Formats: sequence, structure tokens, C-alpha cells
Amino acid sequence: MDYGEVLSKAWKIAWKFKVLWIFGILASCGQSRGGSFNFNNSFQNNGSGFSNSTPNLPPAMMNQLYRFAYLFNNPTFIWKFVAAVLAVICVIVLVEVFLGTIGRIGLIKGSAEADTGAEKLTFGGLWKESTPYFWRVFWLSFLIGAPFAIAIIGIAIGFVITMIPLASNNSNMSGLLILLPVLCVLLCVILILGIVISFIVTQAERAIVLEDKSILDGFRRGWKVLTKNLGPILIVWLITAAIGFVAAIVIALPLLVVLVPLVIAFIANMNNLNFSFTPWIVAFVCIVCAYTPISWLANGIVITYLQSVWTLTYLRITQLKQDEQPPVASPTNA
Repeated sequence: MDYGEVLSKAWKIAWKFKVLWIFGILASCGQSRGGSFNFNNSFQNNGSGFSNSTPNLPPAMMNQLYRFAYLFNNPTFIWKFVAAVLAVICVIVLVEVFLGTIGRIGLIKGSAEADTGAEKLTFGGLWKESTPYFWRVFWLSFLIGAPFAIAIIGIAIGFVITMIPLASNNSNMSGLLILLPVLCVLLCVILILGIVISFIVTQAERAIVLEDKSILDGFRRGWKVLTKNLGPILIVWLITAAIGFVAAIVIALPLLVVLVPLVIAFIANMNNLNFSFTPWIVAFVCIVCAYTPISWLANGIVITYLQSVWTLTYLRITQLKQDEQPPVASPTNA
């Protein structure tokens, strides 16, 4: 397979058909590429150099924070708050799963059509063509991902349980020393197995969308494509992983640059250095709000390109195997 041709044509497709960027943004909804900044305000003057003072926020804001914290003294409010948060999380997850699945299908369809010579792709057309495959791709991802999620949660629970004896003075550390390496080995095995399964799912999704396979047939097709083309798929994975890693750093770099002075201002404020922290918070929030659409667009372009690379790879390796089939000799008259 000509890797240079695949990479260059994927970029041409991603740049020419900008409607695919929308599906790239939608596909990013199904990926955990975000981060959160958690500023812990529980510093104490215990020799670490930090005092127990609170940030220098406006009085009105501090009053609202105190009132909100006071509500947590009511058990009824706590249960309502937890239920509301869980409901919101469930809605967000469902929306992300729907949009992420449609986004991936649209990218597969769009890049395949562009590879065959399509001159124009429309959002409505790709959306309409993607919906018939939604449930098959969704259940494929769910049936594959659910066991791994349960296994990782189980390992996490087991890890917590093994950590409990550390809080006991008369705990038996020998059992702990045995269980911890076992849990670490299981976690490594699951992660490696997860990478292999992700290879199969990547090929299976394209088999479902491009060859109209069922869920089971698509998984079988993905397994067959992977086992017969393991070398090229590993090379493409290494290339796309490197591109994705570099792109993620470049996209996040502006926020990291802005975060440095914010952290410095926070530390100075916590040490009572008469350094106003509020303007930096306001500036950081404004910059994040302004940069968020740009990061979404950049991330959508990157995902569009990477998904196009995988689609072209699938088309090339499957077409290559078909071209290698010996021609059937036509019968001749005796």
C-alpha cells in the first residue's frame, strides 16, 4: 500500500470538502479530548508555604458562593442536586453518543464518496445517508465497549478495596503486595486488548457502512481485514497516533500558555502577596470562551483527516486483496 498516497489524498479530501469538518466536530463529541482545571482551595498553613486565605473575589460573588455552600447542609437538597447532576450527565452522554456516531458514519461515507470522484458533498445528503447505519454502528460500539468499561470499573473497585487496609494499623500487607501487581497486570492486559479491539471496530465500522454488513458480519469482516493486514494497519495507527498527539498539543498550547500566569496569580493570591486574582480569572474565562470555537473547528479538521486516512486505508487494503485474486479462466471450445 502506498502510504504517501493515502496520507496526501486524505488531506486533499479533508481540505476540499469542508462540509466534512462539521461531521468531524460531531465525531469529536464521542471522544474524551477535553480537560478540566480543578483549583483546590483547601490549602492550609502546615509548613507548605500556603495560607488558609480564600481568593480575593468580589464580595457579591463570595456571598453567592457561601449561600450555595450553605444549601448542602440540607440532605433533601443534596439528593435533589445529585439527581439533577446525574440527569444532566445522562442527557449529555446520550447526545454525545448520537452526534459522535453520526459524525463517524458521515466521515466514512463522505471520504469514500470523495475517493471515488464525487465533486460535491452536502451536509443534508451525508446525514440522510448516515442514518440507516446508526443503530448498527451504535450497538457495535456499545457491545464492544460495555464489557471493557465494566472490567475497568471492577479493577478500579478492586484497587480501592486493596487500598483500604493501608488505613488500618493491623492490616496484613502481604495480601496487599500480592493483589496490587495482579490488578496492575490485569489493567495492562485490558488496555492492550482494548487497543486490538479498537483496530477491529475501526475496520468493522467501515465494513458496516461501506459494505452494508450486519453487526456480526461487520465484526467478522473487521477481524478478517485486521488479521490479514496487520502490518499496514499498525503502520497507519502509528502515523495517525503521532499526528493526533502533535495536533492535540498544538490545539491546547494557547490555553496552556494562558494558564501559566493564572496559576502564578493564584499562588500569589493564596500567599497574601496583595496580588489581585480576579482580573486573571475574568481574562482566562474570556480567552477560553473565545478560543473554544476555534479549538472545536481545529479538532474537527484533525478528526476529519484521521478518519479519512482510516477509510482510505480500508479501501486500499480490501481492494488490494480483491485485485490479487487470480482471474477466472473462461472455458474454451475444444
